[in-house]
Amino acid sequence: MNLREQEYVLAIANYQSLKGAAEFLNVSPPTLSVFLSTLEHSLGVPLFNRFGKKFVPTEVGEIYIRYAREMCFLNRQWEARLDSIKHGERGALRLGLHPRRTIDLLPAALREVTLLHPGIDVKLYEGSSEELFHLLLEGEVDLIINNQSHPSPVLDFIPFYRDRLVAVLSPSRPLADKGISLPNSTLPWLDLALLAGETFILQLPEQSIRVYTDQALDYAGVHPLHHYTVENLESAAQMAAEGLGVAFNFLGYIQHFSYHKPIRYFLTGDPNAFIDYYIVRRKDAYLAPYVADFIEILQEQIAQQSLLILPPDKKQAKP
Repeated sequence: MNLREQEYVLAIANYQSLKGAAEFLNVSPPTLSVFLSTLEHSLGVPLFNRFGKKFVPTEVGEIYIRYAREMCFLNRQWEARLDSIKHGERGALRLGLHPRRTIDLLPAALREVTLLHPGIDVKLYEGSSEELFHLLLEGEVDLIINNQSHPSPVLDFIPFYRDRLVAVLSPSRPLADKGISLPNSTLPWLDLALLAGETFILQLPEQSIRVYTDQALDYAGVHPLHHYTVENLESAAQMAAEGLGVAFNFLGYIQHFSYHKPIRYFLTGDPNAFIDYYIVRRKDAYLAPYVADFIEILQEQIAQQSLLILPPDKKQAKP
């Protein structure tokens, strides 16, 4: 199916400029300008308001864009099914992840799925939760791995694993020996109220870990008086190792960090609180065999990571 018209309009909407859209489409800006003028003339209404070089959809443009996105999504589903019928093992696995997840999930899982399906291409998209959900709803990716919710009824949330928030301290800190043992836990639990006067090393407000950190601080009734703001979780852990303050991290991340100075980790916040991760896909999207196999491979690999907790309906696999 040839949806060049819809793809051109969507590119203009995404970039809000002829120059950016033209570069993406590999056409010249004058060519794209003529295309848009011709289309709007044939429709009898403008699709975009022009504010200088910025293109903002009109009311009709918003309606057009909504249907164009769905048309392009259905076209990609058709092409995927056709390619699967014609070529069997060929296709593209398109995965959306937070940047940190690429380190500890992808390499081994991709090796396994490409051994099973050597003809597939792999396309990785990294971004924030908001960006990843947008890509998934637009049909630009097949799957995302995320710990956030979304109200769209077309999304299928497949339980993946449960994580925990941990506090990161240097062993030299006076309170580093105040952890409390919890049943069935590999790490001690630390009451953040004991650290009320400490300097905290926090992430940006839009990062998911900051959301869980703020919840843990609220649970302990702590309002940091002094803090650093550091986006990178490993840098924050290294700052804690240097005695600069208390950092926070995910239990699933710390097993991949290494630093020449020792670090102590503690579960913190509500002892009964978990951070649920999901593999998310569109319910109405065609599930190619290699995508289904990739989901199964990811679940098998998570079951081998002893620090993580499987969802209630899963059994921990033996290492």
